[in-house]
Amino acid sequence: MVQKSDVQEYNRDYESFRAHYDDLAKIAAREKRRMMNHICVRVDDIDTAEMFLGDSFGISNFIRLDGKLFKGEKKLSVAWVSEEMYLELMEPEQKQEIGYDTGCSHPIGHLSEVGYFIPDMDSELERLAGLGWEVIDAIEEPGRRMIKLDTEKPSGFPVELIEIKFDEEELKQG
Repeated sequence: MVQKSDVQEYNRDYESFRAHYDDLAKIAAREKRRMMNHICVRVDDIDTAEMFLGDSFGISNFIRLDGKLFKGEKKLSVAWVSEEMYLELMEPEQKQEIGYDTGCSHPIGHLSEVGYFIPDMDSELERLAGLGWEVIDAIEEPGRRMIKLDTEKPSGFPVELIEIKFDEEELKQG
């Protein structure tokens, strides 16, 4: 049974993550620049991956994200690894098979995407389309857009663009 204190702690951690996430998006919007904000790795078992990363490399305090997920995603968790970057773990709905043999004795995660905050989604999509990038999935909510892009010619990984709209007063607050 989930304890009330566990739910409260999760809510506090989640709100802290979202506040820092939004603060970085404000910087990208205010400075009108792209800002790499995360790298996502596909993993077979998110619980095991979180434990391994914590025990082995001190990457801990993963937060499970709720809400809309891109097609094929089952679970997501995130942990800040620097002031501007977080590591995202994604457990897919179906076990990965194609391209999953790494030559290691055990299968490991694969880079799933590189994410950027961007100040103007439409102009960035237009710019990237000219370079051969195509939209493969999108999540749109009021004031927020997340778009996954890839190229017909394999680039090695998709890109996720994140645009969050702020009013002028929010941008001044930093």
